[in-house]
Amino acid sequence: MSFQFYKILHFLGMFVLFASIGATAIHMVNGGTRDSNGARKMVGASHGIALLLILVGGFGMLAKGQLGMPPWVHVKLTIWVALGAILAVPYKFPAAAKAVWVLAPLLGATAAFLALYKPF
Repeated sequence: MSFQFYKILHFLGMFVLFASIGATAIHMVNGGTRDSNGARKMVGASHGIALLLILVGGFGMLAKGQLGMPPWVHVKLTIWVALGAILAVPYKFPAAAKAVWVLAPLLGATAAFLALYKPF
């Protein structure tokens, strides 16, 4: 597979990830509950598949670029774990759904910054 293939895979994962986080956050902001979310299984599955696509795409790009594991990748992996866990936050703490709506894109922007500028 080419570097471009892994990059598209990585981006596809990001698009699906943020769609699933946003869907859950908006459902909870609108007064929904875990039990009233008819799309909960679909959103959860999409979230998990997205995380897998991001991981495979990211490591594929690292391998194709022969970059090894620079320190900025460790920070991106930490952000990946946080975005993996963030889907549960609105269900556990409905008042935090608005914060998730803001925090998730900020985490994504931080990950993008790290990938583009490789500051360390």
